[in-house]
Amino acid sequence: MKNFGVKACALRSGSSGNSIFIGCNQTRLLVDAGISAKSIEQSLRAIGETASDLNGILVTHEHSDHIAGVGVMMRCYQLPVYATQETWQAIRDSIGRVNPDLIHVIEPNRRQSIGDLVFSGFPTPHDAASPVGYRIETPNGDVSVFTDIGFPEPSVLAAVSGSKLVFIEANYDHDMLMGGSYPAMLKERIAGRDGHLSNDECAAAVYNLLESGTCYFALSHISKENNHPDLALLAVNSRLETAGARVGQDLLVDIAHCHAVSNPFVF
Repeated sequence: MKNFGVKACALRSGSSGNSIFIGCNQTRLLVDAGISAKSIEQSLRAIGETASDLNGILVTHEHSDHIAGVGVMMRCYQLPVYATQETWQAIRDSIGRVNPDLIHVIEPNRRQSIGDLVFSGFPTPHDAASPVGYRIETPNGDVSVFTDIGFPEPSVLAAVSGSKLVFIEANYDHDMLMGGSYPAMLKERIAGRDGHLSNDECAAAVYNLLESGTCYFALSHISKENNHPDLALLAVNSRLETAGARVGQDLLVDIAHCHAVSNPFVF
């Protein structure tokens, strides 16, 4: 296991599964394990990591695209998993029998440590039992993850303000969603305050965070049906360039892919 600064990478990001790797020095974590254990193992190898070196999993909420691999990873690697009490209650039947010593309950907005990393969960607006995003503190700058949020509430933006790297949702293009084949009720859910962020909402949040010092952005949880990576990038980059930001110089904006390992951020 190599000792390094910070490496952060979306192993997958989308409605078919989500898992983000964050490592610093001797500590390695996943935020969510919503893909199979085999896919996690293969994806980690692709970025020079191994599942046996993981120190834990932070779970954001109970939807299957965030927990599909949690139970197997706990059983195969004896990995401790951290989630809110309500999330644990919601996922117990889904993950199978696991060692109770590996179950860790977090309280939102309370800082905890795993190895070299300090993390805290913060409440997010989404249609789940007790969803949270995570801020992971490192000596080289903080990494924050907030996907699956319906609205960029001031409390959420404050929780991630000043992070060096942010994984932020850019789920849908408004015109594609409204003109698409989804039932009206589902469109309303996605666009609602407990649903997902649009490209335009993401762009506004990115601009807000740029002013707080964030310089790396990973556009995440991009819908295959209601969005396209190029549209998400266009919305965000246009907003930033209109405000005078030099994309590629002052900051880096990249895509977290749904069916492939994304480019790692290393700093």
